[in-house]
Amino acid sequence: MKQIFTALLTLIASPALADFTQTPMAPPPQGVIDRALDDPDCFLPETFNALEMWDGTTLDANTRVHIVPCQVAAYNVVSKIIIERRDDEGTSSTFDLQSFADYSSHYGWTASDTLTNAFILPETGHLAHFHKGRGIGDCGTTGSWEWTGYVFAMIEYRVHEACDQSLMPDAWPIIYQRNPRPESAMRPDPVIDTEEHNSATTDCSQAPYCEDRRYFKDFLVSCRQPRTDGSRFCSANAYVHNSGAPAGFDYQLRVSRDSREAPLRLSLIAVYEMMDRSKPMTVSVDGERIAVLTPNAIETPGSINDYFIGPQDVTDRLIDAMRAGSDVSFTYRSENGHNISVPFSLSGLTASLLWMQENAGR
Repeated sequence: MKQIFTALLTLIASPALADFTQTPMAPPPQGVIDRALDDPDCFLPETFNALEMWDGTTLDANTRVHIVPCQVAAYNVVSKIIIERRDDEGTSSTFDLQSFADYSSHYGWTASDTLTNAFILPETGHLAHFHKGRGIGDCGTTGSWEWTGYVFAMIEYRVHEACDQSLMPDAWPIIYQRNPRPESAMRPDPVIDTEEHNSATTDCSQAPYCEDRRYFKDFLVSCRQPRTDGSRFCSANAYVHNSGAPAGFDYQLRVSRDSREAPLRLSLIAVYEMMDRSKPMTVSVDGERIAVLTPNAIETPGSINDYFIGPQDVTDRLIDAMRAGSDVSFTYRSENGHNISVPFSLSGLTASLLWMQENAGR
């Protein structure tokens, strides 16, 4: 089994309404399908029309998922999973080919850009996979993922490699099972959120966590429910994705403000490679060094892996540079002694900050 990383497939579609909930579900353009299936691991008969077995659903106003067959065998249909996105200010779509974690006792965890016998439940956004080791389905793998608002996060993965009719799929050994509320950027922030944000009649423990959300290019921007004084916490977020990771990403960039009049805060969240707090951090925009932060200038007010830039004048200078730039990089030394450089695209940041300002309440 080979490790395959997420590929980006972008194609400009015909102008349409930005709100997917108001337009009929339709398959991706043929060019997107052709590029997704241009893979030596895809085997389809020459006369086979992939659209005949295409499936898809609308996940939210800005996002759709497409399941496109790649191999058709006697008891397994292997498919590519494509996410279609459209931001609120645009009339064109982008298409991202998804990768998912896979497991075997021989190779451990690897990544695959296909799922087997895949289907999605539109009412929950849960995506499922069932790879049969043989026709009767007494061995193989099963997995489930939940749409978090930006990525599919793994819920559970089971593996049973002995084809001996000893276990039914729902009794196969669990290799991974997510906690009910994983540590993820898609959940309420334990530093800022309080009980007042929870409603007695609304379940805010599930995505989208009672937030108002919009997508602007490479940013997800969200505002939480108003506090009693009418103010709202809002943030613009970009990610370094890793679909094989439980949270769906390795790094997160967050620009946030606690209310309309509050200053903007800038932070980097590292899921695995945490920072050596005795070493400095460098922030560069478009390759130009904007700030060198001493350890004392980096704050971790509520989480050891959420690194806030402390001095407000430095934060303001960085955000001004980011508004005008195309990419930002954070460079630091990890606790493991690795030199880490984390790049983020800044496409969509300016629109995200304007939307935050308009929706931050009082």
